[in-house]
Amino acid sequence: MPSAAPGAPVIIDGAKGTELQRLGVSVTEPWWTTAALLEMQGQRQLAAIHGEYTAAGADLVTAITFRTNRRTLLRAGADERAAEVLVRRALALARGSAGPDADGRRPVLAASVIPVEDCYQPSLVPPEDELRREHAWITRQLATEGVQLVVAETMNSVREAAAVVECCVADGLAVWVSFVCGPDGTLLSGESVTEAARAVAARGASLVSVNCTTVEGTDEVLRRWSYDSPLPFGAYPNLEDRSGIADWTPVDRYVPVRFGPVEFADLMAERAERYGLSLVGGCCGSTPAHIAALRKRIPG
Repeated sequence: MPSAAPGAPVIIDGAKGTELQRLGVSVTEPWWTTAALLEMQGQRQLAAIHGEYTAAGADLVTAITFRTNRRTLLRAGADERAAEVLVRRALALARGSAGPDADGRRPVLAASVIPVEDCYQPSLVPPEDELRREHAWITRQLATEGVQLVVAETMNSVREAAAVVECCVADGLAVWVSFVCGPDGTLLSGESVTEAARAVAARGASLVSVNCTTVEGTDEVLRRWSYDSPLPFGAYPNLEDRSGIADWTPVDRYVPVRFGPVEFADLMAERAERYGLSLVGGCCGSTPAHIAALRKRIPG
């Protein structure tokens, strides 16, 4: 498993959803990115994306399990057995593409887990019993399939993040937690990022991060954690140029990026050094070229 201790940061692979959109694949309700798992063409495209991130030098390959939670798939019309098959398929595609890169490094596999409702609407976070039931289902699937590390990402509330961590720990899974935040450096729920880090640390998380947040909002979170974080921390910001798009609104097309690969690599390498980051990468809008440029700036 990659180290979350200070030193050379772990480089997480980049976006899969926006890469699928860049290939012309529709990413919409009710299936979202899981639609790519339904047909052979989508599976081939996803395997190619995973392979490109590995070749770019990513240390951590995240399986596209973030929309394979039972709640989403039952709503889309799948039954529970089909949902289990899609979890296994997502993991198999990531594993099959995680060969060694040009320098012989072999990335570690992680599974992605996100909020059971909407990443960007904390008002939709379900009651506690529903949260436990839904997240326990996915963590059991992941543990059964031999996953060792979960990246609980784009978490928008302390309550749901805590539930995910507790379910992971109960199933023997290591867990890193990443929050989506607003421009003021707080969770979308309005909660403090410092308190969020303390809450997940107390329950067994071993790293905390900020993702799918603007670079400006990311900087504010990192500034706060640099003064008071109980855990190693990292960042993989949203790189899209969303000017003219309402905040937190999904669009079914590829959105141009604010930062090209070299500019992004310079930006993240500088922050990795300034804040002592343990995890770096890019979220929506990032490409294998972005990760390759970052790998050149941050040797393994």
